[in-house]
Amino acid sequence: MVEEGRMLIEYATMNAVAIRKILKKYDKVHCSENGKHFKSKLRAEHVELLQSPWLIELGAFYLNLEGSDGGEFSELSSHFSCDLDATSPMMALILPDTLKMEYDLTCAICLETVFNPYALSCGHRFCKSCVCSAASVYIFQGPKAAGSDSKCPICRETGVYAKAVHMLELDLLLKRRCRDYWKERNTAERMDTMKQTKEFWDLQAKYALL
Repeated sequence: MVEEGRMLIEYATMNAVAIRKILKKYDKVHCSENGKHFKSKLRAEHVELLQSPWLIELGAFYLNLEGSDGGEFSELSSHFSCDLDATSPMMALILPDTLKMEYDLTCAICLETVFNPYALSCGHRFCKSCVCSAASVYIFQGPKAAGSDSKCPICRETGVYAKAVHMLELDLLLKRRCRDYWKERNTAERMDTMKQTKEFWDLQAKYALL
């Protein structure tokens, strides 16, 4: 598992650097509308692997292991850090050649630290309750129940809910390091879920009687 984690970081780094070089060279050679279209197309297809939610999950996984009896993880854990008390909570990934990636852990909808986070396939991260509300689905149904025409609240791209990633390691990290905040949000989400569940079954009963 340690070796797989190391390989993932190296693979993501190499691909990200390669894509940057390809875009730079293509733009230099084809300084035209065609070159701009090529660049925007690649960006739209999310080839920037360093923004992958799985990389954030990997970082949360190693940060959750800090303090456990596992010295072999220390090398990889040193790549990641997080500051959850900042005005904008962040996770950072330190890569070779002083390259640093920062990931904002603020939900763009409620403007709070993400709770029970989900990442859409476009890479944007939200609280489960927030993204379900944006997609007009119940919390207990989850983001994947959203219609194919539902749009990301940030980039407005469609078809991004079907492959939404439930970021369990990040949620565990928040639970351990922001206990009071996590408990407060958990209580609120449970109440909202119960309320929505009742509304759903009341509607089902109403339709059955018609």
